Amino acid sequence: MMPVSRLTPNPNKRKRSWSSVKRWPLSTLLMGLSLVVIESYAAEPPVTAPLSVEPQTGELLADALSSEVADPDTAVELILGQTLLLSLADVSPVFSANYQQLIQWRQRALDNEEQVKLQQMQLQLDNYWQYLDAQAECMTPCSSAALLPKDAHFRAVVLKLKQLIALAESSTWDTLILEDKLSPGQESPLIAPIAQRLFLLGFLAEMPSTVSESVADKVSVPVSELGSESVIKSDIESDRISPDATTPAGAVAQSKQVATANNPLRYDDALVSAIKDFQTQHGLQADGVIGKQTLYWLNQSPYARAQLLAKSTLRQLIFTRPLPASYLMINIPAFELQFVEAGKMILNSKVIVGKASRPTPLLSSHISSVVLNPQWRVPRTIVRRDILPHIRQDGHYLQDRGFDVYDYDGTRVEHSPQEWQELASSHFPYRLVQRPGAKNALGRYKFHFDNSFSVYLHGTSEPSLFKKTDRALSSGCIRVEKVEELARWFQTHLVKDTRLWDKLAPNTTQSQWFALSDTMPVYTVYWTAWLDDAGQIQYRNDIYQLEAEFTQAVPAAIFYIL
Repeated sequence: MMPVSRLTPNPNKRKRSWSSVKRWPLSTLLMGLSLVVIESYAAEPPVTAPLSVEPQTGELLADALSSEVADPDTAVELILGQTLLLSLADVSPVFSANYQQLIQWRQRALDNEEQVKLQQMQLQLDNYWQYLDAQAECMTPCSSAALLPKDAHFRAVVLKLKQLIALAESSTWDTLILEDKLSPGQESPLIAPIAQRLFLLGFLAEMPSTVSESVADKVSVPVSELGSESVIKSDIESDRISPDATTPAGAVAQSKQVATANNPLRYDDALVSAIKDFQTQHGLQADGVIGKQTLYWLNQSPYARAQLLAKSTLRQLIFTRPLPASYLMINIPAFELQFVEAGKMILNSKVIVGKASRPTPLLSSHISSVVLNPQWRVPRTIVRRDILPHIRQDGHYLQDRGFDVYDYDGTRVEHSPQEWQELASSHFPYRLVQRPGAKNALGRYKFHFDNSFSVYLHGTSEPSLFKKTDRALSSGCIRVEKVEELARWFQTHLVKDTRLWDKLAPNTTQSQWFALSDTMPVYTVYWTAWLDDAGQIQYRNDIYQLEAEFTQAVPAAIFYIL
């Protein structure tokens, strides 16, 4: 998972039932959300002179334009990748128009008027990066956004985007429809188109015989190393696309056609293996069964994939620049926590996040204390939605799960199992507190941080749930699989009274809050696509249906040089 991003819900979208989004404090929105077109910016007097071009960038472009180079489109290539990413991310129509013009200019010398226009395009890029610098709230000194396009990760993402766009232009991607799930060994007329897509996306090493010659002609050998200085031949000479556009470097796809099994409609072992790899890369259960979710991702066109990667990458890059050296980050759609210390990731853990009906909010805060053997004071909504139905079925539920019951005066209340069932079916005027212990829903540790949503990090009494691939299961809080390792780090580095911690650690029933010598920043983010360290594009389901509400749009005023 990549670092974090600012995300801004689109105000023009319909109102959502998740009304709490509208109530986020401004400080939270600025840390959790991205690039809003603010009225105050539009109200400022118009700028009469362009922002200065960063010397290194301007010199590079000037050298490319003035020198006699072997490749006439060198100057175009210098800004093509940046422009493509910003165009796909819907930052501004300016970049979309510029990208189309740059494509027309490739592989030919530019006349004087076109060279002036190319310099304007570079200025527009520089103005955008400088705008990001002006919007950033760096907690520690952070580098200029203008340096992002020179970063190896940025260049690797751009290369993937070029490949996906080339694939989009050289292939069709009609919607495939399955009436029922497709299991290994079954037969289907969709086997051929599914195999073709898996090959084009790099999950099959050989071209299926069902792939047409016209498509086969458009396939080229992939780059040997993602993120290297080299550019694939197809990116310069034609619109051909490497079939491993979303797979790790080195997975060379061969263009020879091979015969399928005796029955070309059969879902055979080779295709099952490819589907399992495909499912893993999309955060799905790798069981080889082609069901609704797998088919959904098979139907996502290369262009849609490129858009998702560009938008998510830009959000991530924008958010991570101003972050401190140490922090915890939870990517909600990935069900993943990363703990970064002094710029290095020291812990990666699965997490369980909120259901779609009770989503984990996007926020930024600071962990200020750790609770050993926490009590759970059950929120009223959880009592009503989750616990009362259990009590109605089993009058012993409260006793078996270690709950104490109090009235609203604070007096402890006791009833028979039958009476609890009757009360749960009518009026239930009580508060529930679950005692520390093996059955406590929070597990052994709770990590407290201030927020208006009453959510926090904690352990769990049901570790088996971490085996699920879809872990949107909680009521909003975040359950951490490697909670012991996380607690051990806090105990070693930040807990003030380590002697008391060591004394109480063997006891699983005594609850104790521990103050910290310093706070630890924590962020929840929402990224559905990213390029991982192995060079794979990871995709995840939009579990809260928020992707359409995020925008990176910027004020048109920053492009005044037009």
